[in-house]
Amino acid sequence: MQDLPFWLDLWRWCHALLGVGTCAASTLPLITALTLLIGRRGQARLCAFGAARLARLGYALAWLGLPAMGGSYLTLLYTLRGVNTAPMPVSPLAPAMLPITLTALVWLAGLFCAWLLKRACARAPLPPLRRNAEEDRYATAAVRGRLQLSLLAAGCFFASYVTQNWPFAGLPAGLTAQAVFFAVFSNALHNYFMAFAPAGALALFFLAVARPSMPGGPDARDAQDAQRAARWCALWAMIGYIPFCLDRWGLVIGFALRGNGLPGWLGPQIPPLALLTAAVACWSALFALPRPLRHNTLIFLGLFLLLARASYPFIRNFAFPG
Repeated sequence: MQDLPFWLDLWRWCHALLGVGTCAASTLPLITALTLLIGRRGQARLCAFGAARLARLGYALAWLGLPAMGGSYLTLLYTLRGVNTAPMPVSPLAPAMLPITLTALVWLAGLFCAWLLKRACARAPLPPLRRNAEEDRYATAAVRGRLQLSLLAAGCFFASYVTQNWPFAGLPAGLTAQAVFFAVFSNALHNYFMAFAPAGALALFFLAVARPSMPGGPDARDAQDAQRAARWCALWAMIGYIPFCLDRWGLVIGFALRGNGLPGWLGPQIPPLALLTAAVACWSALFALPRPLRHNTLIFLGLFLLLARASYPFIRNFAFPG
């Protein structure tokens, strides 16, 4: 196994941190769509206002995908050059490069849809302020265009989860295309669901920093709406990683109860898993609290733990090389 140079390890660390933002960007359009759908039942003005802010955040974060994929392309070229003596495939259309090339193309399509969504949300007027809860809603037709753009952007971003893992260079031995499709698709669904956590965490962070108030209405209602928005973001941050944490801790406990010790591949996963579990605990507490925006420490701590989890393997390698 070849030793990677320091600059490449440093770039992989940056790539892992960029991945937190790109994961958030991939699911924010879907959260935006769900926010718009809730406005049909109530809180129409808050939902329309929140959807516009989520769309703007998703579009800004989606730009992080471009340097991430460019770096992945250069990293793949460098790694292949180190393990192969045959001529290197430098064309983006070479089978070995197609996962990155197609992922970049569908991501650019998603970025364009995210821009259209941000523009549509910014131009759409907010529903009038209504005191009667029964009237504080809008029809689906009023947000149909924004819903379609949200789902289109989310579909493009989800497609990037499929293309980046598809074996364009050739199917694995003994597997049919159908079996590979189901394996890749289920893995993409799993990873896409986990991406809700960074989306909620970053939305919480920017909400705590910006603290936007709803235009119109008394200050008391503005403050109440901000707390509702924070709990909505905390919900997505919380649920994204709960199944993953339960599954991994179940694996750890299962091996521990056997009394034979943990296997070598599982031990290094425990510290980042503990960091992730602590982050989920922060977001769960924020969701349960009636006024989550009064607890900025938990908001910042949850995001810090998420970034620390992404950084842990690289910090460990730098501190204990080899």
